[in-house]
Amino acid sequence: MKRAGASLFVCILLVQSAGAADLMSGANAWVDDRLASSASGPAALLFLFLGGLLASLLPCVYPLYPVTASLLRHRTGTGSRKWLHPITYYLGLAGVYFLLGLVAGVSGGAFNQLLRLPETNLALSFLFLLLALATAGFVHLDFNPGGAGASKPGLLGTFLMGLGAGLLSSSCVGPFVVGILVKIASSSATVSVAALFSAAGRMLAFGLGLGLPLLLVALFGLRLPKSGRWMQYVQYALGLMILWFSYVYLEKGLSSAGFPPEKIRLSFLGALALLIAAHRIQDKDTDSFKRMGRALAGLLLAIGFLSLQRALAIAPPAAIAAPANGPRIEQKGNLAWYRDTGEALREAAKQGRPLFIDFSAPWCANCKEFDKLTQSNPQLNEALSRAVLCKIQDTDPEFEKFRADPRFPELKVGLPFLVVMDPKGHLLFKTSDYTRVDDMVLFLE
Repeated sequence: MKRAGASLFVCILLVQSAGAADLMSGANAWVDDRLASSASGPAALLFLFLGGLLASLLPCVYPLYPVTASLLRHRTGTGSRKWLHPITYYLGLAGVYFLLGLVAGVSGGAFNQLLRLPETNLALSFLFLLLALATAGFVHLDFNPGGAGASKPGLLGTFLMGLGAGLLSSSCVGPFVVGILVKIASSSATVSVAALFSAAGRMLAFGLGLGLPLLLVALFGLRLPKSGRWMQYVQYALGLMILWFSYVYLEKGLSSAGFPPEKIRLSFLGALALLIAAHRIQDKDTDSFKRMGRALAGLLLAIGFLSLQRALAIAPPAAIAAPANGPRIEQKGNLAWYRDTGEALREAAKQGRPLFIDFSAPWCANCKEFDKLTQSNPQLNEALSRAVLCKIQDTDPEFEKFRADPRFPELKVGLPFLVVMDPKGHLLFKTSDYTRVDDMVLFLE
């Protein structure tokens, strides 16, 4: 059994090394095609399950395999109970996607508005910080029904671990999730019990496919060395990985609140320094968990004080902007991006060139990757240089106008979102998958 788990792990690594971008783009296109040809019924659920299975082969899902094996190593029982914790973990992971589908069916994507609030992202950042500290062994989170003295790990804790794995993987398989949620959001004109369960069922099918390799790893395990000091270093490494997600959500929250990137980095490093210092200066004879708890309380106190100070601060009178001498343009490398769609459309009509619109946000990691791609990919760069370019941030007033446009339900779900229009403003192509370079180039020519 151990060898079977190890063999599965090696196969996954080999598939991942074949090319992450090509795998993501090709698999996402395949899922989109299958959904377009089979919008409902068992066939669509099967294709979504297979799409989730393909998504589980992406390199950024890779860290979840050793995490799963490590976390469940001491939670799995014997005999018939051997299956109990792995299946509970699996259901927790798939449950995240069920909830995403349910929310998309209810709100038609309006839940994304809540996720874009600075307060929501800052709360998620603190949650991931707490999980990172717990994973590294600095905080004790007891989910056992019997309390600290319980001899057997509780299923609730295993289920919550699965939920956490689902949240971590959802940020990795964004193009897949966005594509499915867009179809749900755009097709949910009326809310009914049947529509809700249909939406949730489709996302659940994807989550079950995504989590299947993790279930197999949890059931059959990997051949891990005996316990020792090495496990402490593994815990630290996993904690750092989860800490990165804490920074990502902090960046989202503070960017939405108007903080520049350099201040966000300093804020994160300053918070970590304060947390470490508050933990280290306490009496060493005090229990480490208690010291970290007090350090976290001190960090929350400092954050609360600074937030209150910022909220009560009297803003200085706004400076009167000097009249613009021309259109607002943002230069990135050899590409000039208009920041006003009206100006961009007029220029496209004047020159007879296609219009390319990039909807992005400072907190969006894939938006930053696309920015790099526009300079590093010669084919894409050349095609963009022959078009009129426009960039719209999620904080721009124009963003809400496009978000309300029924042609663009993708903007209700997530970013990035890329659009190609002809010189007259007619829609030619749109995608939430920034890796579909060939399609972008095709419609720009």
